[in-house]
Amino acid sequence: MKPDSVENNRRYFSDKSKVKLEIINVLKEMDCSLKEIKVLLEETDSIKTLKFLLKQKEEALEIQLAKQQEKLKQIQNLNYAISQNSEEPLSNVLKFNDISERMIEMKHFRRNIMISASLVGIVQYGSIAASIIKHDLKPIGIAAPFLLAYAAGVSWIYYENVSYVCPNCQHTFKPSFTQVMLANHTFKTRKFKCPNCGETHYCVEVLDDKKLNEVKQ
Repeated sequence: MKPDSVENNRRYFSDKSKVKLEIINVLKEMDCSLKEIKVLLEETDSIKTLKFLLKQKEEALEIQLAKQQEKLKQIQNLNYAISQNSEEPLSNVLKFNDISERMIEMKHFRRNIMISASLVGIVQYGSIAASIIKHDLKPIGIAAPFLLAYAAGVSWIYYENVSYVCPNCQHTFKPSFTQVMLANHTFKTRKFKCPNCGETHYCVEVLDDKKLNEVKQ
């Protein structure tokens, strides 16, 4: 921006120019290009143009932010799936997209299971409360077969739809139902001996191939 005057190699701006300079700085902080700033300064109805421009930038930033969040989630998933002591080759990176996709879909599958478990929990605690209030075990007796059937059914459904990734070699495998039920576990992992590298680790749960294909269809 040109000064209003120059004296002794010092630039001087009028109050009007200072306001204009402040506007330019604010617009630059909003990532407006010099061309856009020039248009805004020259237009008579510039505030409406600015609103339209900001709306466009808002939409563009939301798209960019969504992409960055997706990328961050992918990086976090893959970092979680790799053991700190893993010495496997870098070529395992070729498996990462598939692993990340399975981990994301596993999160959705796990959420659906939790929702159904919450609903069944209402039945469970409702029957317990009813038995306490009535001093009668009949409500629990009525609910028990349903609760046992649900527990058995959801355990099998969970097993059928979940595979595991070894954090050492990134090999995806499916243990037997008995192994899964007896394994030490956390919310997202179970402890297994990998059939590929032979090491024992807490392996990460991912959606099974069959279920993943159903989700894609």
